[in-house]
Order: sequence, then structure tokens, then C-alpha cells
Amino acid sequence: MPTFAYRAYGAQGQFSEGTIDAASADAASDLLWGQGLTPFQLRRSDEAGTPWWRRELLGARPSAADLALFTRDFATLNTAEIPLDDGLRILAEQASSARMRTFARKLLADVLNGATLSDAFARQAVVPADYVSAVRAGEIGGTLGTVFEELADLFERRLEVRARVRSALVYPAVLIVLAVVSLGIVIGVLVPSIAPIFAEGGNAMPALLRLVIAVQDHAPYIILSAAAAAVVTGGAAAATLRRPGARVALDRHLLRLPSLGVFLLQQDTARFARTLGTLIRAGVPLLQAAVSARAGIANRHLAATIDQAIDRVREGASLHQALQAATAVPPIALRMISVGEEAGKLAAMLLRIAAMFETQTRRSVDRSMTILTPLLTVIIAVLVGSLIMAVMNAILSINGMAVR
Repeated sequence: MPTFAYRAYGAQGQFSEGTIDAASADAASDLLWGQGLTPFQLRRSDEAGTPWWRRELLGARPSAADLALFTRDFATLNTAEIPLDDGLRILAEQASSARMRTFARKLLADVLNGATLSDAFARQAVVPADYVSAVRAGEIGGTLGTVFEELADLFERRLEVRARVRSALVYPAVLIVLAVVSLGIVIGVLVPSIAPIFAEGGNAMPALLRLVIAVQDHAPYIILSAAAAAVVTGGAAAATLRRPGARVALDRHLLRLPSLGVFLLQQDTARFARTLGTLIRAGVPLLQAAVSARAGIANRHLAATIDQAIDRVREGASLHQALQAATAVPPIALRMISVGEEAGKLAAMLLRIAAMFETQTRRSVDRSMTILTPLLTVIIAVLVGSLIMAVMNAILSINGMAVR
């Protein structure tokens, strides 16, 4: 009988993971539901032993952009009061890629077999936990269309922030590539063509050119040594991070760095607040929404403190009190959460916090790029200019030898 690895939430919002034996994925899901667990990820644990040509390729799984587009289209169809199965058929037919057609057809098959839409999403094993929780809340409250609208806004906002960061890194990346190409041309073409002239004339070669020639002569050994050092260092780092608490300790130190730590805290706070606010506005209970929002935090130390805060909320504390006692969430966010709880507008205040920190994150990226771009330009100019000047001096010295 196949064995399935699962990740699930209990009735009180606690996280659970393990393995279960069942005849199929549907049977495994039914068994978990019977145990009072809500599965959000389920896959065969023996999948690693399957030959590569029989596995599902990475490209066959929907990306975040695919899921955002699917959610927006589904929200539009649901608002138009199109039946669920017909809506899934339409999405499968109009999908722009094979992976999304497969995704929609699997959802349709599960729904036609009697599964709820949230269960169908959970069985895909590629849909985030907060997504499944929000869909389930929408089914219970009869607000599925509103939920999909909220989820579409959430995914589109995440993609927008990601796109801004990537676009800010384009120009520095282009500078680095051009610098590498320029250095490669000088080192690989100009220097080898000049070196024999010095050898034939019996004159000393400039120090920088001697260094370049020495690097070229010993390039295989240098590459092998660098590769071996990288493998050893990477293996040691991976072994260290696999130890319990090592990754948490590393992330804790990252948060203490002067500029990077502030940036990481702003980014994770914005992500947590936006996900939590979206889920609460969609009708998901606070405890379950907090557990789902915690799953999106990248920093392990901050995620662990959020877990402690969730335990305090489970014991009866308010959200801002729990976060204040257990986490490093910025004070201004805590004050805004407190005001939102007192005014009964927690979801709206969380979304306002998210917008504020997303703006600060964007400004931090822009400010860093403003400093990094001229700094890279100066460094690249010095490197390339020094090498070109050495080559030009060598050429002038060759002319001097010819005159003599």
C-alpha cells in the first residue's frame, strides 16, 4: 500500500505532519479528515524512487503568476454566477498553458467526484495553506466570490513587490555582465597577443600582465581548487544548517544586522500582515488565519516567535499583546494592530500596515540601488581601466623597443 507524506492543521489550528498509508491520495485525505486534521499538502513519500521520466516535471506545476491569473479569472466567473463545474471547464479550456489546463482539469475531476473546492485545492499539493484556508472559509460562509477577489488581490500584490525588487536588480546585473565580458576580452585576446613580444625582445613584462599570464597558465588548478573549496564550504554550511536550531540562529543574527536586518523585518512583517488581513477579511477565524499567515514568513527566527505569539492568542491573549511579548515586530505595527482590535477593524488595519511596510521595503530597495549602482560603476571602471592602462603601457613600451 502506498505511503503518503502529509502536512495538515488540527481543529485548534496546530500544525501537524507525518506519513499515512492509504490506497490513494483521496483515501489518505479522507483518513486525515477522519482524524480531525485539515490537510493542505499531500504527496506520495516514495515519489523520490520514481524514475525521472515518470515524474511530474517542474514546469508542469503552476507558478505564482499562473495561480494569480487563475484566481482572478475564477473570481470573475463566480461573480457572474456561473456554476462551479462549468467555471472550471471554462478555465481548463481557455488556459494559456498545458500546466494550467492540467491543474484546472484535476480540480474539476475532484469536484465531480464529490470533493469540495477547498479539498480539491488541498489535494494539488502546490497550493499555499493560506489559499486553502480562505477557500474553505468562503465555502462555509457563502462568500466564495469575495474570497477569490481577496486572494487575487493578495497574489497580485505579492507579484508586484517581487517584480519591483527584480527590476531594481536588472541594471547592476547588466553592469556586472558587461564588466565580465570586457575583462574576458582584455585577458583572453589582448594580453596573449602582447606577451610573446616581450618574451622575444627580452624585456621585463609589466607586473599586472605577469599576474594575468600566471593566472592563465594555472587556470585549471585555480578552477579546481575554487570548485573544491566551494564544495567543501557548501557541504559544511549545509550540514550546519541541518542541525536543529542552526538556521534559526542564523536568521536571528541576520535580523540584527544594521540595514539588512531592518529590510528583512519590514519584508516579512508586510507579508504576514497582508496575508493575515486578507484571510480575516475573507472570513477566516483569527487563529487559523494567523497559522496560515505564519507559513509565509521566510525568516525562521521570526516564524518561531510568531508561533509563540499564536500560542498566546490560543490561550486568550489579544493579537497585539501576543506579538509584543514574543516577537520583534516593529512597535508602530503593534500600535496599529492594537487600534484595529479596539475599533473592530483589524483586517483593514493589517492591510494598511502591509501597504506601509511594502512602501518602506520598496524605498529601501530603491535607496540601496541608488548607492550600489554608482559604487559598482566605480569598481568596474577601476578594474577594467587598470587592466587597459597596463595593456596600453605595454604597447607603448613595445613601440619604445622598436625605436631603440
